[in-house]
Amino acid sequence: MSKSSDKEMRSSAFDDLEIMYEDEDIIVMRAPDDETLIKMIIKRISETGKPISWRELRSYFSGLAGEDRLRKILIKLIEEDKIIEMPDGTLGLPGMERNYIPKSDVKRVRPLVPRKFRERWGTAASRYRKLGIIKGVTEETEEE
Repeated sequence: MSKSSDKEMRSSAFDDLEIMYEDEDIIVMRAPDDETLIKMIIKRISETGKPISWRELRSYFSGLAGEDRLRKILIKLIEEDKIIEMPDGTLGLPGMERNYIPKSDVKRVRPLVPRKFRERWGTAASRYRKLGIIKGVTEETEEE
């Protein structure tokens, strides 16, 4: 993605934030509250159209929300089933797991919500990740 298109996407996601100060060199905006940040995270994932890694989310929201705050909100979203943690550690919206092929080059991190992760993917998630198979998806495609 080019720098200009990344900047345009970033500015569209930050449109709802109140501008406190602006001149030709700098723009200072009020940090979003938790509800606004939740909407921004969901909007960012839906704009990409595919699951997004922790590293991508962290860099996108850098300067706007700290890692701890971002992690806390992601955990809340996973527990409420508003986003899904994939076997390779990326985060997507419900339904994205059906067509998703795990990335083999992504360094797997510990699941944010292990209980929810095991409920969705079972204890064999690492094996599924290595094989590129996602539990449930192969069963659905065989039926069709």
